Amino acid sequence: MLQPVKITEPLLVARSSVVNRAKRIDGLIKGLFPSSFKRKPVAILGVGGYGRKELCPYSDIDLLFLHGDLSEEKISQLVEKVLYTLWDQKFEVGYRVCSLEEVFADARKDFSLLTALLDARLISGSKKLYQKFKSLFNDSLIAGRRKELFLALKSTRLKRLEIYSENSFLLEPNLKEGLGGLRDFHLLLWTARILFGLETLRDIERAGLISSKEKKLLKSAYQFLLAVREELHFQARRHEDRLYFEYQPIIAVKMGFGYETEGAISKFMTNVYRAMSQIHEIVEAVLDHVELTLGFLPDERKKLEGGFEIISGRLYLTYRERALWDLSYVLNLFMLQAETGLKLHHLTRIFLKENFSSSKSFNLVNLEGRFFTKLLTKPYAYLALKSMRETGFLTKILPEFQRIIGLTQFDVYHIHPLDEHLLLTIKELGALREERSDYWERIENEEVLFLAGLLHDLTKGLPGRHAETGAQMALEIAFRLGFSEKEAQMVSRLVKDHLLMVETAFRRDLTEEKVVIDFARKMKNLGHLTRLYFLTIADSRATGPAAWSSWKAALIDELYLKTAKIFSEGVLAQKQTIIEIEEKEKALRKEFGSLVDILPSCYLLYSSLENLKPQLSLLKIYKEKNLPFLFNVSKQRDLFRVFIITKDKPGLFVRLTGVFTLHHLDIKQARIFTLEDGTALDIFEVSSPYGDFPKEELENSFLNFVLKDENIENSLKEIKPLFCSIRKPSKKLDFHVSINNEHSDFFTIIEIYAPDKLGLLYHLAKSLSKWPLNIERAFISNKEDLASDVFYVRSIEGEKLANEECEKLQKYLVNTLKEFFKKNVC
Repeated sequence: MLQPVKITEPLLVARSSVVNRAKRIDGLIKGLFPSSFKRKPVAILGVGGYGRKELCPYSDIDLLFLHGDLSEEKISQLVEKVLYTLWDQKFEVGYRVCSLEEVFADARKDFSLLTALLDARLISGSKKLYQKFKSLFNDSLIAGRRKELFLALKSTRLKRLEIYSENSFLLEPNLKEGLGGLRDFHLLLWTARILFGLETLRDIERAGLISSKEKKLLKSAYQFLLAVREELHFQARRHEDRLYFEYQPIIAVKMGFGYETEGAISKFMTNVYRAMSQIHEIVEAVLDHVELTLGFLPDERKKLEGGFEIISGRLYLTYRERALWDLSYVLNLFMLQAETGLKLHHLTRIFLKENFSSSKSFNLVNLEGRFFTKLLTKPYAYLALKSMRETGFLTKILPEFQRIIGLTQFDVYHIHPLDEHLLLTIKELGALREERSDYWERIENEEVLFLAGLLHDLTKGLPGRHAETGAQMALEIAFRLGFSEKEAQMVSRLVKDHLLMVETAFRRDLTEEKVVIDFARKMKNLGHLTRLYFLTIADSRATGPAAWSSWKAALIDELYLKTAKIFSEGVLAQKQTIIEIEEKEKALRKEFGSLVDILPSCYLLYSSLENLKPQLSLLKIYKEKNLPFLFNVSKQRDLFRVFIITKDKPGLFVRLTGVFTLHHLDIKQARIFTLEDGTALDIFEVSSPYGDFPKEELENSFLNFVLKDENIENSLKEIKPLFCSIRKPSKKLDFHVSINNEHSDFFTIIEIYAPDKLGLLYHLAKSLSKWPLNIERAFISNKEDLASDVFYVRSIEGEKLANEECEKLQKYLVNTLKEFFKKNVC
């Protein structure tokens, strides 16, 4: 269960501030109301946010000038006096001038006006006219239309959430309109008023729509979000509801979440997500209950075995007293949900939330623990886990989850709080079971895989490497849930290795036998490899769209299939590699003749025959027409593959990366090949921020900066980041340079991890070009805010670098990176 956001003194001050600001406007308007109008049938009403006394610094002041039998000239005098004064003082004012008949007629056509009128209050003028408005409101707008209005409320909410539920709004939430924002809280109040005539949260609680604990959660979450919105307006100096990255550090510090930027942002955004989740979960549950109350759900009741019922399509706990002492009884309820996909009945949800949200955890016996892990493998496990989290039951089984609920991760590719990411991993594993049933058959124990999926990031945010600390915690939890020692060790090992496949596939050359053989040795058996394969994909897909793409999927598949082949057919021998090269040469020679003689072995191993043939066709054209360079672009799902052929020369890779940087093209992967006759054949996979590819502009840049050797430095100095690439939270400068000779038989490997920055790859390539070495291959893997650049290099003589030289090069690269980031603040 989510921890309530504490109503601290600053939050109460913010609530007082928005109310006092509304009161000041009240006083101003009252002072502008002419004494000559005091006995006339005219009233000024505050509506919308101003009517609720929620007036943030730059909020609109929404007014309704309500009048009876007054001439247009008379009412215009009042309206102009009030509006001109407010406008002169730089207030944004929205207004309507209506009679009673007109405002009710308009509200019947305009649903947004109707909801604004729900919060109407008298500011100045005729109390009699206002009372008449109040007395007629229900009969004119509500009576006989309750179901219609509820459907309208629900429809407008769904349309709103379709917009504000996009991934970008999870990182930079809209405090008012977003999922669980202030508007959801307002909608709860409007629903209660329209359907049941309830005015306050206390009324809603007494009517049984929410529990007493939910009332406290709603109140604290609402006041916190209102306080954040208040501060956001001050920082933006305008009406702003979107919590953009640029405002997060300032507001986090000002609201007392610390002075260290990353820690303050993480704590602050965790509280924002918890508050919005609290409102969202409670509002969803209330709307679901209202549907049942209004008869939108089938009126049926079906008894199930074990003390459960299905009432109007909802799971109902029949014996409440038994639930208080029989843990397996409640677990069976969630098992039913995981198997059927049905929601919990409103009364059952309220009961569980009231009785299982204390801090006391359960002492599970083995049978109950295994029942829970079996639940994880069911088709609707994600729904059941969400219900368990909401009611507090999940943290009773896994108290370790309490710390991570709503916990945000400081980057821009983890779009979900940590607890939601783990639950989504379970959902993705279930989807993969259906999508890849052929490989899934190799998994002997599903519970091991699903439990590892639920636990793999559980120690994030704690000291130490989370894969290692998480492995120990997973081992203890697995034992506690009744796993045997062998099964518990399997879970622990999966958690420990859950980053290994990504690190190998994205940062190593998979055409090298040693890479795959070393990886196979770490896996030890096909079972662990297959479980890790599915966990890797599920983890990445549950992280967010920036963490997974078609090219990453292809690399993971390649590593899995090559490693699986080792386990099924034995370790690949050099003989097999030679046979593969010879077979490809023979097949290609029929079509391309002696052109095959200049192809290096690593290029032949790089791809399949189907992919090599079109590339060699381009090489043939380049040779026959004696072209200075050949440039080809093809779309590869969400990326563009850029194929470049030209004569190799010193600094070529540097200039190529500079050209891509010049056009804001993000290099995801690069494969560099030098043919036996000195021809450079380079393949880049890039993403474009424009959607399409600037082919003509890029060709011109290649012509000028690569072939003609024009100075590219001056052009690079003039470019600026695109708007979409600079709105990121400031990240502490942290980079790492590693150089080793152990992971490849033929190359020295340089690995660099640093905050992603426009021009970083160009800067690295330029720095390496000044050292006596050749860059033979490059592997680029960018996670939005983190660049992982791996270079396979050899000395000018074609050998690995000496250990002493590696040490010197490492220091050199560290210094050049410090210089780069000093000039280019992240």
